[in-house]
Amino acid sequence: MTSTTADGRRTLCAAQGALAVVLHCSIDDAFAYIVRTAQRHNVAPLRLAEALLAVAAGGPSTCTDLDAAAAVDMTWGDMLRTARWQLPLS
Repeated sequence: MTSTTADGRRTLCAAQGALAVVLHCSIDDAFAYIVRTAQRHNVAPLRLAEALLAVAAGGPSTCTDLDAAAAVDMTWGDMLRTARWQLPLS
C-alpha cells in the first residue's frame, strides 16, 4: 500500500467517523451515505470525504474542491457546523 493510498484510507475513515457521530449511525451506514452522496453530486467519494472533514473543521473555505464542498454543505453542512465535537483528553 502506498502512502497516498494509506492517506486516502485515513481520510475516508475519519470522514466516516465524523458522519457516524453527527448522524448517530453505524460506520457502514456512514460509508454508504458518503458513496451515495458522491454519486448523486458526481464527485469522487474521497473528494467528498476531504470536503466533509474541511467543513467539520471549520468551514468549506479550507476545501479547494468547490463541487465537493457544495455537496457536503447542501447535504450535511448545518449538522456538521453545529456538532459539538469532543476530543478525548490525553
